[in-house]
Amino acid sequence: MYELKKKIGQYARTMDYCLLLTALLCSAFGLVLIFSATHSLDGGSTRFIMVQSLAIVLGLIGFVVLTCFDLEKYVQLWRIVLIVNILFQLSLLLFGYEDGGNKSWLRFGGIGIQPAELGKLLFIFTFAKQINLLRYRLNRVRSLLMLGAHLLAVMAAIILPSHDVGMSLPYVFIAVLMLFAAGLSLKWFAGGAILACAAVPVMWNVLSGIQRDRILVLFDPSISPNTYWQQEQSRIAIGAGRLLGTGFLKGNQTQNNMLPEKQTDFIFGVAGEEWGLVGCMVIVLALMVLIVRVFYVAFHAHSQIASLICTGVGSMLLFQTYENIFMCLGIGPVMGLTLPFFSYGGSSVVTMYLALGMVVGVTRFDRRRYPAGHLTEEHRPVYSETEALPARGLLGGWKERLSGQGGSIHIDWVPKLPKLPKKNRSGRKDHPEEKSKK
Repeated sequence: MYELKKKIGQYARTMDYCLLLTALLCSAFGLVLIFSATHSLDGGSTRFIMVQSLAIVLGLIGFVVLTCFDLEKYVQLWRIVLIVNILFQLSLLLFGYEDGGNKSWLRFGGIGIQPAELGKLLFIFTFAKQINLLRYRLNRVRSLLMLGAHLLAVMAAIILPSHDVGMSLPYVFIAVLMLFAAGLSLKWFAGGAILACAAVPVMWNVLSGIQRDRILVLFDPSISPNTYWQQEQSRIAIGAGRLLGTGFLKGNQTQNNMLPEKQTDFIFGVAGEEWGLVGCMVIVLALMVLIVRVFYVAFHAHSQIASLICTGVGSMLLFQTYENIFMCLGIGPVMGLTLPFFSYGGSSVVTMYLALGMVVGVTRFDRRRYPAGHLTEEHRPVYSETEALPARGLLGGWKERLSGQGGSIHIDWVPKLPKLPKKNRSGRKDHPEEKSKK
């Protein structure tokens, strides 16, 4: 009993309450928005609230489980995890369920799973390990080709069965920021940007007609009024909310079912109409707290793998948050990405809590492995140029990229160890008392 209490106390002391409590507050506000968005639908809000609540509970269970595992002990299995991720995405070819024009779902009875959502976490895990393996030769062409093949294999596995290019774009953003944090030279980023611009005509021909229209209507809505209709209704809803909103369950666009996909993709429009600018700012600030906290953990992690995993999670949250908000404001294309912790969707909610579980797990075991004030010979991390990345070392490494020396991050802080007694000529260590006699 004493040991159990001790373990619970240790778990409580190493928990990141900032991440956990902020995520729970976001989910609570999300339930309020989902209730309002589905109140006027046939069947009411009961089913939606029950499903979302169940997803939150499952996400919290997964969160707790992941915080109890030291992910750095399992990264050696990254090749197996990569194969599993690719096969998981390709399973849509045989068992995929089409919804909204995209074959992006797996159905098990009444439960739907979106492989691309869970695949983000598997990709972060495997990509972080491969970067770590190539850390001393990151700026070589062969290393970049291997990392590019890793990214393209996962993206192809997503696009091939679902034809949904939008779901694969977060993977690109995640990979870019992880490479940036790892120390890739800015020269390679500049070269990649030039190649991306040159590939625009090819990619444009790959897109379907509706995908092209979703981009074109951002510049001229008259090109395809039907395509822009969703975003137009969202902008009307947000504009009607003004500063304080129309009030709970009093939004005209929301309650008259004029706002499409209002409980999922356009839930930010519901918040803007019924809670006004104040409600929108609360959502943005809450999500920014999560994102900044995750990157803070990444900057202060002692190992490169831990830092890269946290960077990947922060990148995922950052991209998905602002793409969804920009989409609702009509300044970003419709991509079907949910607003983290707020939108209705079991796969999305569970994925977000699992992602935070990865971050908190990294923090807990990082503190246990390198306890503050106790950096003795036993706890001393083995620092190399890229293996360990404390905050100043990681930030200082960004300066190296400007000079084209990326991938060689110099640590400017090393813990001082107690001096060990010197050996005498006979090879035996002098005892302190003997040394005083001499």
